[in-house]
Amino acid sequence: MLTAAVTALARTDDTAGVVLVGGAVTLLAWTLTPLWLGGVLFVSPAVAVAAPVALAPSLVARGYFVRVTRAGIQAGDPAGAPSLVAWGELVRDGLKSAVLSAALLAPLVAGLAVAGLAAAALVAGPVDPASTAAAVESALGPNGPIAVAAVAVALVAALVGAYLLAFAYVRPAALAAFAASGRVRDGLNPRTVVGVAATGRYATGWTLAAGALAVGYALAAPTAPIVVGVAFAFLARVVAHGLYGRGAAGALTGGTPLADARSAPRATRGATVTHGAGAARSAAIGDVSSTPQTGPAGDGSSVPAVSGDGGRPIRSEPPAAVQVGRVVPIEAGDSIDPTDPPEATDDPVGGFEWGPPLSEAEDKG
Repeated sequence: MLTAAVTALARTDDTAGVVLVGGAVTLLAWTLTPLWLGGVLFVSPAVAVAAPVALAPSLVARGYFVRVTRAGIQAGDPAGAPSLVAWGELVRDGLKSAVLSAALLAPLVAGLAVAGLAAAALVAGPVDPASTAAAVESALGPNGPIAVAAVAVALVAALVGAYLLAFAYVRPAALAAFAASGRVRDGLNPRTVVGVAATGRYATGWTLAAGALAVGYALAAPTAPIVVGVAFAFLARVVAHGLYGRGAAGALTGGTPLADARSAPRATRGATVTHGAGAARSAAIGDVSSTPQTGPAGDGSSVPAVSGDGGRPIRSEPPAAVQVGRVVPIEAGDSIDPTDPPEATDDPVGGFEWGPPLSEAEDKG
């Protein structure tokens, strides 16, 4: 599992491009987002209008990690890590990933808000703090109020720490459930998420991912000022999300590669509604989500079976092989195998009716 996740990026179509662009996106995310947040809080609320520009790099990075997790779930995929292309899809996936994290952290935020309101009511509310402190002091001694405050703070800190630890373990499982289907509701389904998080394979993958992140950030910290550390951090997160996907694959697919499991029903449906000599060709070009597709030149580059749009493939952007410059399409949409025999037809000239052949004599009479 660890070897496959570490070497996945070396097997992608454009390793250098993924590392360079991924490092640049990570650097922009670490720079622009804090600056934008500081501007909103301390300069002017009007700075909030720059959110699309400031948050775009972070969303692209999040979306790519969703794609890496999905590739890890697709067991047996020889293509390695996916290319960092189709940014429109990455932004959509990144936004859904952020919504998923916010939903998982919402109970903690609500609990801290309730605790803060209770403390504010105790200090400035109808209850007199002096009388309360006097009662506690008379019951526990002179240091009673300080001891009660320390115990309360320690209890809150312990609860927050336990919640964040549980979040760190459960959130990748929820992310894998979302990546497998492309639907946020699957990542928030307790039954699905617990089913993933409770497996030993996921626990192993999560532990290895934690180690990979620790090593990656340890290497990144000293070299961060010269930007090289940002690339190390990006690579560590790619390896970690690959491990998350591989760890969750068994629970989400039942041991069946995700692409095969999702393509079989659609391929069957496409075959039943197509008749005649063009059945195989219609199944190849009419239902782009039925089987793993190939590049325009038949180079074998795969297109994910699912996307961030509720499991439906995104058709508005060219394939990854085209975007990275590995393939130059001659005719867009022509994915027909050139070895296929031509279809039989009664009108081989496209419907144009010619007159009588010149060799035939015309009837003058």
